[in-house]
Amino acid sequence: MPVAFHYTHFKNLSEVLVLDRLENKVEALPRVVRIHPSRPLSGTILPPSSKYHTLRYILAAFLAPGVSTIYHPAISDDTNVLLQACAQLGANVKIKHQADGRQILSIRGTGGILRTPPNATIDVGNAGAVLRLLLGICAVSPEAITFTTPYPESLGRRPNADLLQALAQLGATVESQTSEGTLPIKIRGRQIHGGKIRISGKKSSQYISALLFLAPLLKEGLDIEIVDGLTSASFLDLTIEILEEAGISVITGERYRHYVVPGMQQYQSGEYVVPGDYPSAAALLGAVAIAKGEIILTNLQQGDTNGEAILKVFSEIGVRITRTENTITAQSYEPLQGIVVDGNQTIDSVPVIAAAACYAKSPSRIHNVANLHLKESDRINDLAIELNRAGCHVIPTTDSIEINPAGSNGIEGGVDLDAHADHRLIEAFVTVGLGSNRPITVTNAFHIAKSYPRFFDDLIDLGAKIERVF
Repeated sequence: MPVAFHYTHFKNLSEVLVLDRLENKVEALPRVVRIHPSRPLSGTILPPSSKYHTLRYILAAFLAPGVSTIYHPAISDDTNVLLQACAQLGANVKIKHQADGRQILSIRGTGGILRTPPNATIDVGNAGAVLRLLLGICAVSPEAITFTTPYPESLGRRPNADLLQALAQLGATVESQTSEGTLPIKIRGRQIHGGKIRISGKKSSQYISALLFLAPLLKEGLDIEIVDGLTSASFLDLTIEILEEAGISVITGERYRHYVVPGMQQYQSGEYVVPGDYPSAAALLGAVAIAKGEIILTNLQQGDTNGEAILKVFSEIGVRITRTENTITAQSYEPLQGIVVDGNQTIDSVPVIAAAACYAKSPSRIHNVANLHLKESDRINDLAIELNRAGCHVIPTTDSIEINPAGSNGIEGGVDLDAHADHRLIEAFVTVGLGSNRPITVTNAFHIAKSYPRFFDDLIDLGAKIERVF
């Protein structure tokens, strides 16, 4: 798929990506939406491209010499933040538009040699994955880099201490104002070296992914031992898959426990095609589970560990799911069933799974999700507080969410719910509103841009009644 590009070193990539949204005919995102009871849903949707693949492909391209091409990247706030950072650190990028409205991203990489200006500051927005992955890579920077966020109550409260301690053991100079390793963080890597490292995977698999991206750049490589278990393990599998696509050898000693990455490896430039995003698709599955009907979702890659777990959960709750290659058909006409599920396998989809479970005729329990307390919001307590205000019966615990049936009168609605600056809570509250007795209003709805800017538009196309208040 040869494409001619003109390379530009963008100073403000956010402007470029806003133009992408406008050319995709996505209306300016509202601050407040009102969701009216809607049923049934019907239609075909192309879910957004996978944010998780996109971020990792961008990093692989950034660290390779020469030009890499990424077809159909996720256009989201997180992509925007990472592209801006890569431009600051020496990459040249260009976005080309296709006739179907999707994009092609071209990156002329750095070959692993960061061109860091003195006293650089990188604003990582509200993107936790971007922060952690960049912290790993920027540990090789000869100049100090300060990471900041304009969201002190969201990303600003999320811990990074385990990763910072690991990088410090490898010789990097790291500074944080708190023992939890919260932002702002300053990092410099003049004395960085490889070797053996032990790190906890209990709070986030992103810490280990960060070390894996760093390891090939170090002379000695890294011998990584994961202690205290590993949360969101499927995302670590994805990191390794993409590293191998980029020419990096990762030796698995024991899956989810021990990895060895030989040093002095060179990332290879290449062409990457981003598949559809299963957590975004999960929001649509939650919508059809509640509102009923039949929807078709395309470009959802077979064999995706996280994706298959999501489909299994919605099948168990009562959505009939069939697959034809990369196309999913989801039908929901019968009452939903309560479920007991290990939420760690579908961690980013837990809020919409919980929302759907609110409409089940028997109790549900989603367990092994303690790290949800440390996301953009507290996705256990904040989720429970708001859903209960709408008339659901949700009980939060330290590491689980319990949901009891709403009863014969259903879920009343008729309230304003605060999304807590969290795109996953927005998805959950919107889906709940599709089946409530009275409309539900969701504030701070524009934060959906973090992963799924077309969410409201796609639901409207399926027949949902969503009002843009302002």
